[in-house]
Amino acid sequence: MNIYKLFIIAAISFLACIIIRADLQAPLISGQYGNFKDYDGQDKAYLFNVPEDGQMMRLEIKGRLPLNSWKAIDLEVFDPDGNYLFSYADELWAETGRDSEGKWTEYRDYTYHDVHFPKKGQYSAYVSSTFGPNKRAEHFSYTFRIIPIKGNSKILIPLMWMSGIIAGLCLFVILNRLEEGKNKSDISFQPITKKGLQAKQAMETTFPVWPIALLFFVPVLLVSLFAYGKDDDEADWQVYAYGHSNIYVDKQLREQSIGSAGFRSRGGPGGK
Repeated sequence: MNIYKLFIIAAISFLACIIIRADLQAPLISGQYGNFKDYDGQDKAYLFNVPEDGQMMRLEIKGRLPLNSWKAIDLEVFDPDGNYLFSYADELWAETGRDSEGKWTEYRDYTYHDVHFPKKGQYSAYVSSTFGPNKRAEHFSYTFRIIPIKGNSKILIPLMWMSGIIAGLCLFVILNRLEEGKNKSDISFQPITKKGLQAKQAMETTFPVWPIALLFFVPVLLVSLFAYGKDDDEADWQVYAYGHSNIYVDKQLREQSIGSAGFRSRGGPGGK
């Protein structure tokens, strides 16, 4: 097998990962956006449905803020029985400045987190936010929604990067060979002799293509099947939070939730 075939196999694997990941992130329903004016700091729950046990759900926030401001948003999630599960915290921001290359402006106007919900049912979320450094950010709107998506696209990332790196290295070698061949042809014409052809063929491995193709494509297939599957194992949200910086479990809310059936709370002072 030569470098060209390896490049084609790795490139196909890389593109397959990109396409499958895009499909996994597709929402199963459009989902209604909640407006911050209706929910932020209010004793009003945003209700959303988890259609199946083990469904992958996307917690999504979007909004455009005024320059040089930020808004930190918390979503407190409760199960159908009113038990507190976890909180999702993230930020929207807008920054501007000037450096040696001139003026620059950066926005973060969209953020999300994908997570499995073990049990189906109607869940609820309570929203709160803080802002800074200027007061203009307080009244700028943002929207959010929690919707089911097809699966877990994150587990394909290692395969995608591996295939992409191998394809990139192969492309580098191919381009380098073409450049060397061009330089040699510019110097002099050298006819290919039988001995030279044999030497060139000896440089290429006689290893068959199909084992290498299987080595790339089988893992992509198996991981994709797993990514589309439902993970209905009971979640330990405290353990889950350790591996995800924007997820946390509020100990006080958790204790109150355990101690009082049907307890619900909103973000902000006082609770409920």
